[in-house]
Amino acid sequence: MRTLVATIIGPDKAGLVKQLATLIKQHHGSWQASAMSELAGYFAGIVEIRVPEEHSQALGDALQQLPDFQIQLLEGKQAAPPGQKLKLTVTANDRIGIIDEVTAVLNQLNISVKTLKTDSYPAPTTGTMLFEANSILTLPHGQTLNDLQAQLEALSDDLVVDIDLI
Repeated sequence: MRTLVATIIGPDKAGLVKQLATLIKQHHGSWQASAMSELAGYFAGIVEIRVPEEHSQALGDALQQLPDFQIQLLEGKQAAPPGQKLKLTVTANDRIGIIDEVTAVLNQLNISVKTLKTDSYPAPTTGTMLFEANSILTLPHGQTLNDLQAQLEALSDDLVVDIDLI
């Protein structure tokens, strides 16, 4: 078995995810993990696929033939950093640089980002734009949740940090 990681970007249209799922199934592949979004009129996705060695080239060729889409295929790796998994949610008034500030703290503490999903939306009562980031992280041995929380909360007065172990 081979593990492929496919990134896909192109004009958003109905039925694309079904088209991908069918293509993967037709080539004896198994859809593993994925993250997909519509962003500013474009479909952007990444999907991990396990496929028998003898079908991997045909699947790669078929993916490359999707019209109007840019596809990149990479061979998957199984190297996951050791440490405690946790879920982090950060909410703040929307402003330039929040992700840069948060990831600077994560980098300083040698924390690995497994997933990251962000969004901006109006606050229910005031209409002020809020920014929210949800991520799964790997906290390396030697780092504590208290250190992470304290450093993130020190970034600004309006930053709300919620951390859960998983």
